[in-house]
Amino acid sequence: MKLNTSRPARRVLLFAIFLLLLLGNFLTPKIVDDWAYGFSFASGEPISALREIPASMRVHSQVINGRLFAHFLVQIFEYLPKPVFNILNTGAFLAILYLLYGFCRREEDSNLLLGCIFGAVWVFTPAFGQVFLWLDGSCNYSWGSLLVLWWLVPFIRRYLRPEEKWAGWKWGVWCLVGFFAGGYLENISAAGVFLAVVLLLLTRLYKKEKTGPMPWICTAAAVAGFLFMITRPAEMQKGIGEEALTLSAFAARFVVSLKAYASLRILIFFFAAAFVLCSLKRTDRDRRILALVFLAGSVFSSALMSFAAYYPERCLIFPALLLIAGCAILFEDLFAGGYREAALCCASILLVSLLYFGCYGMADITHTFMGVRANESIIVHAREQGERNVQVPMLNVYTRYSPLYTLKYLDDEDAFSWPNTQMAKAFGVDSILGYWEVE
Repeated sequence: MKLNTSRPARRVLLFAIFLLLLLGNFLTPKIVDDWAYGFSFASGEPISALREIPASMRVHSQVINGRLFAHFLVQIFEYLPKPVFNILNTGAFLAILYLLYGFCRREEDSNLLLGCIFGAVWVFTPAFGQVFLWLDGSCNYSWGSLLVLWWLVPFIRRYLRPEEKWAGWKWGVWCLVGFFAGGYLENISAAGVFLAVVLLLLTRLYKKEKTGPMPWICTAAAVAGFLFMITRPAEMQKGIGEEALTLSAFAARFVVSLKAYASLRILIFFFAAAFVLCSLKRTDRDRRILALVFLAGSVFSSALMSFAAYYPERCLIFPALLLIAGCAILFEDLFAGGYREAALCCASILLVSLLYFGCYGMADITHTFMGVRANESIIVHAREQGERNVQVPMLNVYTRYSPLYTLKYLDDEDAFSWPNTQMAKAFGVDSILGYWEVE
């Protein structure tokens, strides 16, 4: 049995990925927003029962943002023991990998393709620790990506294999899934709707196949979910103000979105090269078009951030995942046909890079964990000694695999600013202030 198609080998690969991500999750402590979401926004008290979360989310939608589904999930995990999140979050990561693999695989399984997808996600995802390990960030960005990709499955299948029909009741269930997918997170949800519409138009106009009304109704349900999210009072307040409405402000933000998207330039380069090679070899046209659809969705998802006040790197997760999916489709076709040697060389470079960045990333994840835990011990010890105002050293992190990468761990000037106040409240002291140690 060939190693590349061996089912036992694939199980070993998935188990190894599971253990690596599970370790990363257990080495990621609560940080920043996690402390705030442990309390009800309605009462200000720690969440003591799941029934308190709906009231908390009602207030959240008025003062924070409209991501009620994502932050409802955050508060559930804040209430439950942390190991529950660690295990389920690792499962969510594997589910994303397997969805991408399902989009890209041909008739025969390929362990090399699955390993390359994992390698690309690990090596090229911006702010990896924030979107796949940090509790609040994972529930927003990783779980949001998973939900939207899962919702897109029947649209992709219908485009690739129009002869396969879904029963009406399945589309009815998918309408409900679509509502949650559409209302989960701004740029990810909007990009999901965009991809669904493009795939349906391709099915109807390019494949000349009838789509029927249900897929469009399902898409409308996702639009309804998106409107539900962006019409929450806190979301509406983000767009208030003359600066948000001026053309110059929008143009400046569009430039920012282009600069942010340029951080994916290596993936863009490999996509372009693989697409040219696939075109020269005349690989499956439908798959090449699907790769272009993923590229369009990636660009669209990033460009949507032109409407946001700022563009954190974690918002690049969905553009990166779609680009990886597009590259995987093209390289899988190269593996199966012409230019196989070139494709295998690229795969070997990626897997060697994975080994390097895997060691480098896990080292920084461990470094961050030890630093945070040491500071927590300082706070607990000070509290037990009767101290009410505590100072702890600030932390240096080095890679995007650390959940604190580009995040504000603590304020070192104002003990009563965010996120110091939330952390102090969680530990039962009056204030916590960070300071930089003199080297």
